[in-house]
Amino acid sequence: DKLRFEEKEIYTKNKADMEQGLEGVKMALKILREYYAKADKAHASADGASTGIIGLLEVVESDFTKGSAEMTAAEESAASTYDTESKENAIEKATKEQDVKY
Repeated sequence: DKLRFEEKEIYTKNKADMEQGLEGVKMALKILREYYAKADKAHASADGASTGIIGLLEVVESDFTKGSAEMTAAEESAASTYDTESKENAIEKATKEQDVKY
């Protein structure tokens, strides 16, 4: 029980960090896309660099999303395994207690 509780706490903290990072990347992408879409073109010399920066941030966004999905899947699997084993242990304990009575 203690180990599972610790795993759940770690997941909760890491999930929040991952979501915060993903939101930051999405905000940066939005701001950069709006900036480079402006018609004034005060940034004309940096247009080529913008595709590199935006491309890099899109990769980071994808990595955050994938990492978050993997963390969630691992947590769900661990929770399911814990529940299954807990139930099996309870059944085994009850069976052994009944065996002791007879």
